[in-house]
Amino acid sequence: MALFRPYERKQSTSTDRMAALTPKGAKAAAKAEKAAAQPSTPVEPVVEPPAQKIKVTRKKEGATPSRRQAEAARMDRLHPTLTPKQQRKADAQARSQARMDAWERTENSPARALARDYVDTRWTVAEFMLPAMILVMVGVMVTMQNPVLSSYIAMGLWVLLAITIINVAIMWRGFKKLLAERHPNEPRRGLLVYMFNRALMIRRFRQPGPRVKRGEAI
Repeated sequence: MALFRPYERKQSTSTDRMAALTPKGAKAAAKAEKAAAQPSTPVEPVVEPPAQKIKVTRKKEGATPSRRQAEAARMDRLHPTLTPKQQRKADAQARSQARMDAWERTENSPARALARDYVDTRWTVAEFMLPAMILVMVGVMVTMQNPVLSSYIAMGLWVLLAITIINVAIMWRGFKKLLAERHPNEPRRGLLVYMFNRALMIRRFRQPGPRVKRGEAI
């Protein structure tokens, strides 16, 4: 039996040949050749114009002051014109500030600082005077029906006052020696009364407050 291969058609070749022979196919082939022959033109980017700056103009408020007017305004700010009431208030504040400054200078002097420390390092009879006076007043009011007892209680206060004076006098003698050793050029005016007032006040309420303990060496 003889072997034979059936006849195979080349569909692609026949199809291309038929498309080339038809008018539509010829036109399409011509357009394709023309598009391949022409170079592609680059697309230029679209550049937007820059935004314009809007100038904001502010209207000038009033005329420019002259040099004399500006100087007068500056002096008015530095030295304002006060009413009589404001002037009295400012003067009172200035006097109060001057007194405070003078008091601080006096309190911070070496002599007064040494006097405060000298009183604060020891027990004094004077610091019991104020509580004793309160107790004496209460005792006198309670014993008003007994005049003799009331007089004895009142005399006890005078005795305590005499002991206080003696105690302060002894303290003053010791303080003068210490002041002559530490600060010989410092004046002593007013220091005795200052020491007495310091010793008379209860330790907790003394101003400025104590900075040394009792019995501590100064």
